[in-house]
Amino acid sequence: MAAQGEERKIQKKYWMDNISDLSVNAMMLDSKASELDKEERPEILSLLPPFEGKTVLELGAGIGRFTGELAQKASQVVALDFIESAIKKNENINGHYKNVKFMCADVTSQDLDFPEGSVDLIFSNWLLMYLSDKEVENLVERMVKWLKVGGFIFFRESCFHQSGDSKRKYNPTHYREPRFYTKVFKECHSFDGSGNSFELSLIGCKCISAYVKNKKNQNQAMKLDPFGFKVSSHDDKGFQRFLDNVQYKSNGILRYERVFGQGFVSTGGMETTKEFVEKLDLKPGQKVLDVGCGIGGGDFYMAEKFDVEVVGIDLSINMISFALERAIGLKCSVEFEVADCTTKTYPDNTFDVVYSRDTILHIQDKPALFRSFFKWLKPGGKVLISDYCKSAGTPSPEFAEYIKQRGYDLHDVKAYGQMLRDAGFDEVIAEDRTDQFNQVLQRELIAIEKEKDEFIQDFSEEDYNDIVGGWKAKLIRSSSGEQRWGLFIAKKK
Repeated sequence: MAAQGEERKIQKKYWMDNISDLSVNAMMLDSKASELDKEERPEILSLLPPFEGKTVLELGAGIGRFTGELAQKASQVVALDFIESAIKKNENINGHYKNVKFMCADVTSQDLDFPEGSVDLIFSNWLLMYLSDKEVENLVERMVKWLKVGGFIFFRESCFHQSGDSKRKYNPTHYREPRFYTKVFKECHSFDGSGNSFELSLIGCKCISAYVKNKKNQNQAMKLDPFGFKVSSHDDKGFQRFLDNVQYKSNGILRYERVFGQGFVSTGGMETTKEFVEKLDLKPGQKVLDVGCGIGGGDFYMAEKFDVEVVGIDLSINMISFALERAIGLKCSVEFEVADCTTKTYPDNTFDVVYSRDTILHIQDKPALFRSFFKWLKPGGKVLISDYCKSAGTPSPEFAEYIKQRGYDLHDVKAYGQMLRDAGFDEVIAEDRTDQFNQVLQRELIAIEKEKDEFIQDFSEEDYNDIVGGWKAKLIRSSSGEQRWGLFIAKKK
């Protein structure tokens, strides 16, 4: 408790030292805050779940950049901040909204409490990074209790490093990895008086586009539960949980990256990426959507080499966390988001290219997804997909069991190409690249075996055996002709 008390003193002094003029520049700690605010604020508000007529708790409200916006739609807003001068200025600016209650309080204080299940939306913008790890954990537990069932938590934090360019004598801010927040929120459970348990489910997570555009900075993550909703823990979180807890655990991702090369978790790494991207004839300023972006290697390559804007989406929280980490120091226009491509929506004619590497094998309703790709592409836009396939006909019992165990939906190369035609695409190229797949697998396997000692030292012997065994099994399946690899390119006229 003494340590936590010291933390609060340090953080309060930090803010008292930096917001003496109570301006937007001071609150955002950036010399270009006014310009950023014009783009950033509407973007953040556009990401909020519907809150018309709802009860909103705004934590770390500051001088009220968002308070007035929230008050215009919500039935009630509680705006809270621990700096008295800031909340007083907020009240001076937004006090004409009669549905706003202004409070000077510290979110870490146990004296601060709200009735259980009384809030529809908890909103914070740059708050948790000013709390210790333990303070974050305690606050999350309380927030879950305050939320109504079906309520949302939305928060935004700077991850990895400082974003604002304001000079500071000292900086006690905690620039954490996004995975810290993921873990804390995912592991938090609450129980009501009847013994029912509740937890948070991730709805989305993304970079702030305004920072990517203006600062080439991906560390402004809407993280975790940029909008997360409170649900019964008996509900199945399904595929995302499988990806992050089974197939794409953090250690598993790092093992894949070791094999495929820095930034890559798909067949052939940089080699196949260069080959396939060359077929897209990318031009500066074009916009690319990468579906199943993994840890971002292909996105960084496209953005840096061809000066295009890339939006990378992936359902795996762990993948996006690593992608954000890999983006540190790269001044390129790439933004990442945790999103389900089967439910995500974009305006028609948004992208010049839709790109996807060894991802759509997870999608059961491919025709519907391809129709979405067609709508999202501009006229003349291209789609490029590499994916696992199967040979025509009924698979062997062994291969059928493998497909079932992995949850894959595989088609033969010809049928895959036809699904793209049926979605409206022209000039469809459907190539069987299984021979190339085998060659790449063999090269990767040889490289792993040559570095056996180093691999075991960095991971473990079990990890080494898992990777080598997996690659050998893939070689057996693909060499027999059962598992195939397809490359698909198509155009929207």
